[in-house]
Amino acid sequence: MSKRGFLAVCVVCMPALAMFLAVMPGAGAQGKGVTQDQLLNAQDQTDKWVHYGRNYGAWRHVPLDKINKSNVGRLAPKWIFQTGIKGGGFETSAISYQGKLYLTTAKSHLFCVDARTGDLIWRYDHPLPPRVNLCCGPVNRGVAILGGRIYYTTLDARLLCFEADTGLMLWDRMVADYRESYSMTAAPLIVKDKVIVGIAGGEYGIRGFIDAYDVDTGERVWRFYTIPGEGEPGNETWAGDSWKSGGASTWVTGTYDPELNLIYWGVGNPGPDFNGDVRLGDNLYSDSVVALDAGTGKLAWYFQSTPHDVFDWDAVSEPIIVDEEFEGKKVKAIIHVNRNGFVYALDRTNGELIFARPYTEVNWADYDERGKPTLKAELTRSEGRKHVSPGLFGGKNWPPAAYSPDTHFVYIPDMVRPSTFMSMEVTFRRGLPYYGGTMEFDPIADAKGYVKAMDVRSGEIKWSFETPGGPNWAGLLSTGAGIVFGGAPDGYLRAFDAETGEVLWKYQTGSGTFAPPTSFELDGQQYIGLAAGWGQTGGPSGIRRTGEGARYFLFELKDE
Repeated sequence: MSKRGFLAVCVVCMPALAMFLAVMPGAGAQGKGVTQDQLLNAQDQTDKWVHYGRNYGAWRHVPLDKINKSNVGRLAPKWIFQTGIKGGGFETSAISYQGKLYLTTAKSHLFCVDARTGDLIWRYDHPLPPRVNLCCGPVNRGVAILGGRIYYTTLDARLLCFEADTGLMLWDRMVADYRESYSMTAAPLIVKDKVIVGIAGGEYGIRGFIDAYDVDTGERVWRFYTIPGEGEPGNETWAGDSWKSGGASTWVTGTYDPELNLIYWGVGNPGPDFNGDVRLGDNLYSDSVVALDAGTGKLAWYFQSTPHDVFDWDAVSEPIIVDEEFEGKKVKAIIHVNRNGFVYALDRTNGELIFARPYTEVNWADYDERGKPTLKAELTRSEGRKHVSPGLFGGKNWPPAAYSPDTHFVYIPDMVRPSTFMSMEVTFRRGLPYYGGTMEFDPIADAKGYVKAMDVRSGEIKWSFETPGGPNWAGLLSTGAGIVFGGAPDGYLRAFDAETGEVLWKYQTGSGTFAPPTSFELDGQQYIGLAAGWGQTGGPSGIRRTGEGARYFLFELKDE
């Protein structure tokens, strides 16, 4: 039997062996490989990329400057890895460690690739059930690493642990029942001896949560429900029994402050998406950032950006952790680029608002001094058509922003495509979409996309670049050389001057890009990695697609 067949089939059929290997003395996740110290100091580890967001604060900034403004024009592919996976977005943010890259694709495939050559080392193909209910594509955004182990989530809502060098599966845990429309698409987050994961499925009336699992055994340690149950504070913000099917999913990876021992996670929209009449109230903790005690999962504080959301504005974007000066005072802060069109600066010790500033076209609300929005009068009625900007997709959607401690800017992938919403009567039925209305986009010909730079100290937009090809869904990377890298719907990966937005270089990948670039150093050279490829089906209109399947590019400086 081939190595691929063994990994994909035989290990799944050997749970007793996998459990023995997981718990035998000396086989713990922290026995070798990536250490806790390396996770804590990931920002300084230029020869590796060991967090989904590069560091615990999701900066996506690498302090390397070997690729700089004077030589970036010499960038070209070192190799291109063809995954062979078609259909669904290639949205992975690759983990890089000891000359290996760990890539995930649509439809629950995991690859380990030699970073020097682009050759396949091992792969895992997860056997999915015949039917999994998915809102928005069969995607996956990456893995987590600790010790000699890789942690990975699947579309049928399972958390898996593998031996990083060989691909041997060590344990397999069911997080939720996929038959109740739960799924998983986000990269896990390692916090001490726990694997933290979120859940998807908000458009099917699930009850969202954030979980913590033991890194060695896979046993669940705690669960925080993002919709309070009966008798819990916040349950009164859901009329009747609407909390039982209120959505509030957690489908993008959060962040962590080791000093405060708090996990910060964005929470998605309430359900039904477009009809708020059946769930009167603010609907906590939907459309919020929640801060949880890492040891217990208990809520420390929350900030709700869109109370009683009827426009599907998931607040799942990564809460970026920064220590910045606001009005002359140094603050431990979070910068949250929200899908509703505003950037929020919050005190991360208590959740208090520092400022709320629009970064895109916004027509729906004004804010009071506490940051609570007041919906424009013409949008408060239940009936009729409501034309709103940002539209359904945002502003910024899931593709991550980047933050540079050098410029103090946050770099934002932005789109402008308003939507028209109309609510309808709806009855919740398990396993069926729970939208409660309809939505229409403005014509794609009128849609625009941007890369924008905002000074996080003031909320002022410093520069803006309009991306050709329409709405911009591509994540971003900042570097120590004062360069920002990001893809676009027209297929180009671009390098921007971080201070001015000037385009310094571009390369045509052949497909619209969604994933954020990453960077690392290997054998004395700096590399830029990028997952490109939307596949043959799915995705927003206007994105350049490719029928060749998902491809991973590794760029290097070529000789003059």
